[in-house]
Amino acid sequence: GAFPRARRGATMAVPPADDIVPKGKPKRLSWTREKTGWGKAAFKLPFIPFLGGPKERDEDIFEELDGGSDANGVGSAIPALQPTSSMKSDLGIVPKVKGKRFAGVEGGGTTWVVAISEGVPENIVERAEFPTTDDPMVTLGGVRAWLDARAAEGRFDAIGIATFGPVDLDKSSPTYGYITHSPKPGWADVDVLGILAGGFDCPAGFDTDVNAPALSELSAMRREMAIDDDQGEESAIQNLCYVTVGTGVGVGVVCGGEPVHGLSHPEAGHIRVARLPRDGLPGEPGAFEGGCPYHADCVEGMANASAIARRCGCAVGELSEVPDDHEAWDAAAHYLAGLCSTLVMTASPQRIVLGGGVLQRKTLVTKVRAQLKRQLGGYVAHDLVSSKRGLVEFVVSSKLGNDAGVVGALAVAEKAKADWELERDGGGPG
Repeated sequence: GAFPRARRGATMAVPPADDIVPKGKPKRLSWTREKTGWGKAAFKLPFIPFLGGPKERDEDIFEELDGGSDANGVGSAIPALQPTSSMKSDLGIVPKVKGKRFAGVEGGGTTWVVAISEGVPENIVERAEFPTTDDPMVTLGGVRAWLDARAAEGRFDAIGIATFGPVDLDKSSPTYGYITHSPKPGWADVDVLGILAGGFDCPAGFDTDVNAPALSELSAMRREMAIDDDQGEESAIQNLCYVTVGTGVGVGVVCGGEPVHGLSHPEAGHIRVARLPRDGLPGEPGAFEGGCPYHADCVEGMANASAIARRCGCAVGELSEVPDDHEAWDAAAHYLAGLCSTLVMTASPQRIVLGGGVLQRKTLVTKVRAQLKRQLGGYVAHDLVSSKRGLVEFVVSSKLGNDAGVVGALAVAEKAKADWELERDGGGPG
């Protein structure tokens, strides 16, 4: 048919935790529905949507520059898994939007979120969460059963999946739709797209858990701006980067309205930027050692939640108690602004959206703006990166908050449907 079907293959045993990187020919964990017998279940409870992210005032910008520190210094499937939470919107809080019915799945390191939206991705009418277990067939089996039950109630117009990776986004590859060499035990070489989308008679989209939020933030931003017809498409935002900071540092990139794919997908959280002089050089006595197992002092190794907690001498769960004037936030702002500066110079985004748990701290967002201006050094002559008011508009907090991932997956579904319609009508996708 016109839509991707499940790729058939033998169910594999989950590899042991110490066998994370596959050796030799990869084993593929594929969808074999006859062997899993996933059933159907209904979970319908009230859903209260996230109503928006924090707002910043123009006068907040650079408030730390004069008085603060100088941050430059210079297995087998078990289909009985139940959702940890499940909700259905019947409170009338989300405006009712009639239109296409999308399914979206966000795959995270601790939780998988699945949702149904109507009309636009933000209009979520039902959702559920499943814990990420060490056996992907357990987790994905629960998600698939939930989707099967929803499909029985009404056909999906498209399904979108956005997951942690690394993933294979090459549609010509035999492992398209797979999580590939994930460092998460048990999750290497898993056919996520086939397991979750196979058998549904609708278009299916697949992307990373950071490209998808970038796409949804861009779509929502463009709808909110309500571009006038006489301004033309050229006036709309086309390029956007989404940066999320938590356990890791992830970056999603949309250029020309399309998520960036190619050799792989953007992994800008693993670039290196100039070290803070007070962090010393790697290997020197007293130097701050980055925590990335691959690159040590890349941005993720120097500014993720774990790195900030080490700077504060506390556990990650205690970071909310650390005061705003702690120098750890200046250090984090330095590295995150270095990342944003690199994105400005390479992807030329018209907006940078900051998300994730760490960046819920308003003070850190303000410090990143200030450090970005300083690190660009006046080279990019544009009001959005050279003035206080411009920077407040250019570097923004995610409006979708903790829902950015699942709304992103629904935006991937929306795009898959649009691309399919365009191709059907002879225009070709993208």
